Amino acid sequence: MSGFAPTRRALLKAFVSGAGLVSFHILLPKSALGAAPSASEPGVEVTAWVVIEPNDIVRLRIPQAELGQGIETALSQIIADELELEWGKFKTEFYDPQINRTRNNVYVHTAVLNSWGVDMLFEPMRRAGAQIRHMLLEAASTKLGVPVDQLEVSDNRIVERAGTRSIGFGAIAVEAAKLPIPDANTVRLKPKERWRYIGKPLGRLDVKDKVTGKTVYGIDVQLPGMVYAAVRQSPVFGGRLISYDEKTISGRPGVLKVVPIRGGPSGYTTPPSLWDIIDFEMDDAVAVVADSWWTAQKALDDLPIHWADGPNGSVSSSTINDAFLEAIKSPGRIVRQEGDTAQALKTASKVIEADYHFPYVQHAPMEPMNCTALVNENGVEAWGGSQYADEALRIAAYAAGVALKDAKFHLTYVGGAFGRRLSQDYVSQAVQVARAIRGTPVKLIWTREETTRRSYYPPVALTRFTGGIDEKKRVTAWKAQAVFGSAPFQPYGLSRMPFSVPNVEFQYIGIETPPPFGWMRGVAHTQATWMNIGFMSELAELAGVPTLDFHLSMLNEDAVPKTRPDHDDAVARIRRQRKLLLELVQRAGGRERRGKGLGRGFGITDMSYIPGYHSSCIAAAVDVALDGKGWLRIERVTVVVDVGLAVNPQNVEAQVEGGAIYALTNALYGKLTLKNGRIEQGNFDEYPMLRLAEAPDIAVHIMPATGTPSGIGEEGCPAVVAAVVDAVHAAGGPRIRRLPIKDNNLGFRKA
Repeated sequence: MSGFAPTRRALLKAFVSGAGLVSFHILLPKSALGAAPSASEPGVEVTAWVVIEPNDIVRLRIPQAELGQGIETALSQIIADELELEWGKFKTEFYDPQINRTRNNVYVHTAVLNSWGVDMLFEPMRRAGAQIRHMLLEAASTKLGVPVDQLEVSDNRIVERAGTRSIGFGAIAVEAAKLPIPDANTVRLKPKERWRYIGKPLGRLDVKDKVTGKTVYGIDVQLPGMVYAAVRQSPVFGGRLISYDEKTISGRPGVLKVVPIRGGPSGYTTPPSLWDIIDFEMDDAVAVVADSWWTAQKALDDLPIHWADGPNGSVSSSTINDAFLEAIKSPGRIVRQEGDTAQALKTASKVIEADYHFPYVQHAPMEPMNCTALVNENGVEAWGGSQYADEALRIAAYAAGVALKDAKFHLTYVGGAFGRRLSQDYVSQAVQVARAIRGTPVKLIWTREETTRRSYYPPVALTRFTGGIDEKKRVTAWKAQAVFGSAPFQPYGLSRMPFSVPNVEFQYIGIETPPPFGWMRGVAHTQATWMNIGFMSELAELAGVPTLDFHLSMLNEDAVPKTRPDHDDAVARIRRQRKLLLELVQRAGGRERRGKGLGRGFGITDMSYIPGYHSSCIAAAVDVALDGKGWLRIERVTVVVDVGLAVNPQNVEAQVEGGAIYALTNALYGKLTLKNGRIEQGNFDEYPMLRLAEAPDIAVHIMPATGTPSGIGEEGCPAVVAAVVDAVHAAGGPRIRRLPIKDNNLGFRKA
């Protein structure tokens, strides 16, 4: 076997072609529907993408959830540029999943995952804007009696080039909406030199309302006559509800009802075309409904509940670790093999073996899980934050027992997600409770402890590396055996390493573990990139060569065999990573820090899943200091990023800074443990986050724009984790083979 086994089969079919470019057809109807929104929001829908109000204000529909990543602003820049809108003379609103369903995925890409928002929607939204611009020009031509080629669009108006006449969008919206929508593939786009907003560091649209408290998150939704629900799920993953004693809380002031919630589907976490379809189901739960959430929660605390633990009641972190150590003794599925690794290890001058461990970690969004739902004779409505609102709609209909056409999901702003809100368990729970008290809206809110202990987690992982070098200090063999807990097949984080090694072998073993799987920021690259770079550093030490010099020597395009099926892709990745690492050295102030206890570490990733994958590349340097008494200080993070075209450079910087903080939290502190099938940590006192006083200075440098945009929300995590691990050893600290770093006899002090 040679080359790479494709790990994203459906993704290849659906999205990747040629050199990894993504192409779409905008699936609009033959003519616009011209539907008017509710009377409270007058206007005309010209296409599914925009509504034009009589006062020329344009409402842009955003087909992504705003999680704090700035996607609302970036996507507005794209379509506003093509529509020649006056900045600020538009509003935004989130898309309607029911419209997307009935119009054959008109919004193209609605799942918020893998940093694909701008990447996937850049071309479709430009074309949608150009289509609408064309329709408005046609309508204005008829209205003014002026040929189209003598008209232009300017700041929400159509203007006669050589004359004085003009007309606002609102005056021609009805006529424009009746026109056929031009072919998306032939419509003329604005040339790059005329862009007004794309590529500009414009301020975030959502900031003012957020800092003044006007933003409505899911937890803020208010409906007339609303009641509240507190929920408790089986404390053991896979457990089942046996009984509860409702009499103990009956008659309490404000308590209305106790509702059992049945386990079942939590929804697919990715569109069917993108990945292995696995629904990691939710467990049974009990909810108490009351006239306030606090009343409901206090009653729930006093409610006796009897659970059946099931087969996972005796599982702990230690038993999982034992299972991993046993599993790794057997050969796994070979996902990449080049040359003869076994023979190369036999003839190597020096050989080293090391085990690397990644623990369970959690997403820790600031807004706990919540959803508001109403079930009545008309169907079901639900309000909340979701990274995949199309699936939230389906789960709401399923839980309510109604036809999909009779469901509606209102997407709200989201107070953090990081992958957690790709599972829709909280939506199902809210709808099940609302179904039990039909006609009354119910807001269900989880406690922080419930949010921590009953999540969907990235899998715990163990990788056993074996490597060999020859007399010339070159790596001749690289073998990795990986064991992952419950998860879709995801060896790419390890197997897609870019290093040039003549003999390579990657094996993958998946075993079932009790916590259900969930995507998390950086996906398997966060788990594996630091392992690959860490083991590369061990080989460098074995060879007696500085880590960064060794790293650059392994990014050797001349060593990529001409016969390798993905030769051109491998060479392109090597060139890109070398370029960014060398740029990073200059930006960070050199290859190393001199002085006792000082260290500078480097990490890099392009989050490549398959040959030809379109992605950003990010290189990070982390400066640390050790005081010789077991205390570590993170002093500075320097990052260089290649995102292709940065639609909003300010957004890119913010996303990289946030990713760095998130990565440092996980690297320094992140760890969940199981005992008797239960997650032991509950709140931030037991699962700490990086505090402001501990946060280092972060400098972000964006490479000059080339090509089309690529994502940046996730890429910072893998690179920064790898860099901080490398920095600790460079400062004279221990070799980190097991995260979090705090488990390596190190404490942390503010920067």
